[in-house]
Parts: sequence; C-alpha cells; structure tokens
Amino acid sequence: MQKRYLYILSIFITIASFGVALKAAEVFQSRTVKIPSPAEMSKLADSFSPEEISQLEIDDVLRDRLRFDPQWQEIVQAVRQDIIVQKWGKDPVANPVWKRYGAKAYPLLSYYARSRDEARQKYGLEGIRSLGKPYTTLWLRGQIKRRLTYPSLYEIAPYISETQSKDWEKEFGLDDPKLREELINLAKANLEPKNSPQYYSQFNLEFLTRLLGYEAVYGKSPYEKGKNFAGLSEWLQFEQLQQPTDSQVKAAIALYQKLSSDAQENILVERLGALKAGEITPFGRAFFRFLINEPNSNDRIWAIAELDRHGDALGTELLKNILNNDLSQLHSLSRIVSYENFAPKGDYAYYLLLGMVEKYPQSKFAKACREYGDLTGRSYFDGQPRSQAILDRNAKRSEKERLNAWQDWLKRYADHSGADDAYYFLALSLQDNNDVVGAMRLWIKIMAQPMGDRDALYLAFPHIRALLDVGLSIEQMQTLLQEPENQPFAPLLQYALAIQYARSHDYAKALEISENVQLESLPDRILIAYYHPQGRWWQEDDRAADFKKEAQSLLNEQKLRWQKLRQWQIENTLESRYQIASDWAGIGGWKNGYLPVWDGIRAYLLPTDWSCRERWVCDESKRTSSEILASYQGGSQNAIALSLYQNLLEDKSLPKAIREKSLYMVAMTLLEQWENHTFAETQIIHPPAGVTASGAYRQLSASRRSYSYQDYELREKSMQSDYQRRIDGIITELQVKFPQSQYIDDLLFSSFFLSEQPRYLQSLLERYPNSDRAAEARFLLENVVKK
Repeated sequence: MQKRYLYILSIFITIASFGVALKAAEVFQSRTVKIPSPAEMSKLADSFSPEEISQLEIDDVLRDRLRFDPQWQEIVQAVRQDIIVQKWGKDPVANPVWKRYGAKAYPLLSYYARSRDEARQKYGLEGIRSLGKPYTTLWLRGQIKRRLTYPSLYEIAPYISETQSKDWEKEFGLDDPKLREELINLAKANLEPKNSPQYYSQFNLEFLTRLLGYEAVYGKSPYEKGKNFAGLSEWLQFEQLQQPTDSQVKAAIALYQKLSSDAQENILVERLGALKAGEITPFGRAFFRFLINEPNSNDRIWAIAELDRHGDALGTELLKNILNNDLSQLHSLSRIVSYENFAPKGDYAYYLLLGMVEKYPQSKFAKACREYGDLTGRSYFDGQPRSQAILDRNAKRSEKERLNAWQDWLKRYADHSGADDAYYFLALSLQDNNDVVGAMRLWIKIMAQPMGDRDALYLAFPHIRALLDVGLSIEQMQTLLQEPENQPFAPLLQYALAIQYARSHDYAKALEISENVQLESLPDRILIAYYHPQGRWWQEDDRAADFKKEAQSLLNEQKLRWQKLRQWQIENTLESRYQIASDWAGIGGWKNGYLPVWDGIRAYLLPTDWSCRERWVCDESKRTSSEILASYQGGSQNAIALSLYQNLLEDKSLPKAIREKSLYMVAMTLLEQWENHTFAETQIIHPPAGVTASGAYRQLSASRRSYSYQDYELREKSMQSDYQRRIDGIITELQVKFPQSQYIDDLLFSSFFLSEQPRYLQSLLERYPNSDRAAEARFLLENVVKK
C-alpha cells in the first residue's frame, strides 16, 4: 500500500448519518456501509472543498472499524507511530501527516485537537495551524459550536504580549472585522448557562474574555469601580450651617440616606471623622444627634461613638449604658471591622471600638475583651501575644479546664461581639474532650443563630462539612436530626445521612432517606452569610443559590445511580456484584458517595496532613488510626471499589472470567488512585483493601505528624512499593492462571510508569511482541529509558 494514502486516516472520520456535507454522506456511514479502500477514499477526497472537508467529523465506531480493517493497517500503524513520537520522543515528529498530505489530513487533525490526551491534542492543533487559513478559521468555528472545555484557549494562545496576541488572532482569521464579529456572536450564543459546572472552564468563555476583555464578559468588580460621590456637593452646603434648624437637619438626613455607600463613607470618615476630638461642628453634632434617634439606622452606634468622642453628654450617657448593659448594640459597628473589609470605614470603626476600651477600661465590654484575650493568649484587638505568665497558665490548663473557661466567659458575655468566636473556641474544646456531637451542635448554632458580629461563620462551616463527610457516624447524624435546634440544617444532615448509607451499600435506605430531601429549603441566610459575608462582589455571583441548585441536581442523579446499584444488589449474583464494584470504580463512580459541600475542590479542602492538628476528623490524638482510615476510605470512590473487588476475589466460587477482569480492575483502580489523586488523599486511605502496608510504611506512618520533605518522600516511595507489589502479584496470577489474558501487556506497560523500571517494558516485548503496546514499549526503551 502506497504511503501517499496515509492521509486517508484523516478522512475515516466521516459521519454521514448526522447531516454533514452531501458528498461526505455519499462516502459511507460509520456503522453500516462497507469501508472504502484507501485508493477510493483518495479519489473522493480530491473533490472536496475546504468547507466540505471541515464537515467530516470523527465517529469513534468508525475509528475502531478502521483500526482493525486489514487494508488500513499500514496507515493506522504509521500514524500511530507519529503519536508515539509526539508523546514520548524528545524531538518533533519528522514527517507528520499534514506535511505529507496537506489539507486532506484536516479531519484527523480536528479529531485529535479535541482529544483529552495531551499528545494527540497537541499533534492535532499543530497540524491545523500548519495548514493555515481557511482551515484554522474553520476549526475555530467548529470548536465554538461544539461547546467544549478542551482544548483550552491557552493551548492555542498563551498569555503573551499584545503583539504576539495579535499574531494568533491573525492566524485564525480574527483580523477580519466581519469574521471577528461573527465568531464573537457565535461564542455568545454557545455559552453554557452560568449555573453550569462547566461555565468557567468552557472554551467559549475564555475566547470571549481574550477578545473582549475581562470586564466586558464578567462585569466590573465593585472594588474596581470608580467611587460614586453623586450628591456630595449638595451635602457640603449643609456642613456650612452654623445654626442648623430641625428642618435643615432632617433634609440633610434625607439626602444622606439617598447617597451611595461611597458618599456616605466619605462623609463619616473623610469629613466628619477627620475632625479632632472636641472640635465637632454645630451641624455635625446636630446630624449625629438625629441619627441616634433613628433606631433602624445602620449608623446609629457610629453616631453615638462619635458624639462621645467629641465629649457630647448625651452620646457619652448612651455609650456607657451600651458598654455596660447591652453589648449587642455594638455588633453593627464591630461587623464593619472584618478581615474581608478593606474600606476606610472598617479601619475607622476599629479605632472607635479601641477608643471605647481605652476610655472606659472598667466597662463590661472592656473586661470581656481583656478576658477573651487572656483565654486565647492574644489581644482581642491586634492579636499581640499576652505576657509569658498568661501563656504559661493557658498551657497548663487541662482540656476540661479550657472547656470550662470558655463556658464561663459565654455565661457572662453572651451578648459580646466576639461571642461567635468564643463559641468557635468552645466547639474546639468540646472536640478536644471528644464530644464531637456537642461540637457539631455548636458549629450549627454559630451558622444558624444570631450571635456576636457573625464574622466567625467562615470558621464553622469547614468543620461542619468535614464532620458530615468523614467524621460523624450514622447514629450521631440521626441524633442531631431529631433535635429541634438543628432543623435549619436538616436538609444537609439528611443528605449526608443518605450518602453514608450509600457508602455502606444500603442503597434502599439511601433512597428512603433522600426521598424527601429538599435542599431548596436550606435557609438562604445561612449560605449567604458563609459565601457572601461582605455582600456579593457582582450581581451575577450567587454562590448560595448555585450551591442549592447544583447539590439538588447531583442528588437527583445520585438517586438514579442508587436505584441501579440497588437492582444489582437484589440480583445478588457474582456478576451483579462485579457490576456494583465496577460502577464505583468507573467514570462517574465518585457520584455514588459524594457529598457536594466542598465547592468542587474536595481533594484540597478535606482535612489531611498538617490540618489534622486542628481538625478532629483526622487528629490521631482524638481518634484511633483505624477509625480515621475507615472514615476516609468510606469517602473514597477507589477505596470503596477496591474493597468490593477484594470481597469478590475472596469468594472461592468466583468464575474464572469474573476473577480475571476483577484482578485487572483492581490494578487499574490502584493506578488511577496513584496517578490522578493527591498524595495526601492516597496516604490517608492507605492501605486500601488488598494492599498490604510494608513494615517500612507502618514505621513511617507512626511519625505522620512530621511534615519535612524527606518524610513525605520516604512515605511516597513506601506506598509506591506497596502498590507495585500488589500489581506485580496480579500480573503473576494472570500469567499463571490466564496466560492468554488481554490485560497483562497493559499492566506491564503501566507498571513501567509507576515503578520507572524498564524491566516491565522488556518483559512486555519478550512475552507479548504482538501487543498493541509493543511499539510504544520499544520506542520508550530506545529513546526515553536511561541507559
């Protein structure tokens, strides 16, 4: 077969049955019509226009037919060799398909360009760019219509200089204003909705952002918008009044309430706040006195504090009463002082509060602040360390004494602005005393009930989600659900309970519990307080609503998955048991037992390693190693799958066919865990079922609290050895009991990458020279493996 027909692999991707060009439809359909020879395809391709060629799309069924069609083998193997060089070689492909056959290679290149495999994707993109226009433009138009998340635009145009940016735009035809506008409109029409999980990762959004600019796509952040001082000039006229009348002050109040927050802040901080103590103007005094008579005004306590600062008798009387009898009135002022608030108003509020403590050191508020600082070992206001004597006293306290100290503080100062922070420390103390249910009650209370200035909510929710996921038992969750004060969190507790039943394979109970779970009924105020403590940055940012929609959508999908798993469970055959294990191990299997409280990044937020010092769920001083292992394995898709496979393999009545594929799936699941999951997660679920932890690892894990690079490296090597030893055992069993197994060569090939030992590739070539992995193995040994 002549090499000139190599390009034909690019034509094999015709999908005539889905309405592509008429000429393409005449070639063949992917599943039915006899495949033409390379010569016949060459003749047809010569008659295609660029637009018609671009409409030829890959069909995976047709691809597989061509792979095994005898007349196409030389072509298939030649192009495959290109991919091998692209993937593993140090030098670029010498004579790629697009250089040999030009535009006729476009359909193959388009297919590879949208591959998830990095090497194929790079090969396809490089080829399309080499073809130039109109093929680059045709590809871009097709890519926009496909609404994919890959390849990313960064693969085409990295963030480079403006000049280089114009180069890629010209390369894809975007220097033509008419075409540019057409593709921008096409991208807008093909955007996923904003509540889609793929919204921020989609190609089209990145494309629009690059061409139109960030603000044109996302809008301007409030922190970047210009200040709005409209109406301030009218306000300045009121400030000049030396003897303001009631009607004039009322008019000023009415104007103030209509002004933007920027203008109001400017008045309070930059104008009235800039006046030295005791030098307030007649209008300023009158303005603040009117504000203190507005019980619903957000600035009432601010006005009282300012009047006191200027020595106003009424302001001082009101402030003293608040500082000694009703600390809750300070919450609105304290809430402005936040770690997320970088506005001048927050800084000024901080000094108003500090001034109160310094001026009235014997007030209830000042005493509460000092005692709070003594308990934490740091100043309530600036976090400065307390004296060594206080630090030593705190260190000597038992866990029970620390618990009692916080309980006592809250009994006396429950209305203090720091009450929510105190409840946070009380909850930690309950965990230290192994009352994890009591701690959970407080975490929920912090989020659900008004207390303090509510700036500790962001501290509570991470504990709640960790306990729901890998901490609380089914019985403990049931206890919390029965308590009236926890009802605001009932939907989330019920959801977590259903997940726990699914993880323990009681799918019937999971379906029963989840039947009436309505995450929409989770109070908005709880989620808003967590996701938007300082308000939303832009109008479209509504993570509280998105959380409920996405979680409810996932739960609906999980119910369908649990129904399928339950049906296999009812069948109760060895094959159905294999199907359950494979469903957990397979693509999407993570959904079977996933609790969506992690904002999509569970692997990085779930407590592991150093964070275990503060999190009960993995603190070995609070829970046994076996309890932690069981909890984290229960939350791992792969650990669950491996446990199910291992149970199958231990069944002596298991048929050979199921045993063979179960062994293979165990090995592949181990490889998937090692390659695609974080070291921290892999370590905390080690050893999974069927894997024996070496003595070296057990010794190293005893010192898991050591976080030096050397310790991590030693633990990683030890776990890697444990994984490889299990896979080696599987390979040996397959070779002995299933010598014709189709899985052995794949496992030998994968073992090379896990172990970095060339003997696996050598064994593959020696024992399986006709394997479809042989060409890659040979190339790696000749070009990559160190001699």
